[in-house]
Formats: sequence, structure tokens, C-alpha cells
Amino acid sequence: MSDDGRTSFSSFIDLVEHTRLGRSHHAVVELLFRLATEVEALRQALADPRVPEGVRASYRDAHARTVTLAHNSAGPSGGAEKILRAYFNRDPGADRLAPELDMAARLGAGPEELAALRTRLEEVEMYT
Repeated sequence: MSDDGRTSFSSFIDLVEHTRLGRSHHAVVELLFRLATEVEALRQALADPRVPEGVRASYRDAHARTVTLAHNSAGPSGGAEKILRAYFNRDPGADRLAPELDMAARLGAGPEELAALRTRLEEVEMYT
């Protein structure tokens, strides 16, 4: 048990209580549960011994780096904020599309693909 006594059950109860704060809170909790379900399914799939060892090793390495970052409270922010940087800009003046483009680059997109993605994102934002 952690120092704060947080368990899977106490977290679940806290989330259930959060749903009682209103419809918008219920929607957020529902989304969190669905995302947790999907993430766990992906984790189980990647841990399956039938998955090629190279894929499993890559996931193990990525998992180790990510959980290490999540526990790293060095500097002006904690680990949770460091993880959120993959999804949100830290600097309010940064390129608003940076998180999406950074992930595409991490997946191997080159400069032309990134430019095309930027164009596509900017285009669909104009749809009414």
C-alpha cells in the first residue's frame, strides 16, 4: 500500500464520487474508465508471448522510460506534468499543433509528411 493509502478500490470509489458532481464530471470519469480499459487491453496484447520479442522489448524499454519519467519530480514540476507534456504544450505561446506533430515525428514522419499533416489539421479545423 502506498503512503497515502491509495488502492485500486479507493481510487474507484473516488471516481464514482466524482461522477456525482454533475454530468460533465460523469463524462470525464466515463472517458477515463474507457481509456484505462483500452490501455490495459493494449498492455495485455503487448505482453502476450506470441508478440515478437523485438516488439515486446521495445515496449518494455518505452514503459521503463515512461514510468521513470512519471516518478521524476526533479525540477519545477512533478512527474505527472512531465507525462502530460506529450499531450499539451508547456509554453502557452508554443505551436498549438506541436503535440500532434511531435508524435508524428516520433513515429518517423519526415519533414514533408509533417508539413502535409499540419496542412491537413489546419484544413479540417476550418470545417463548419
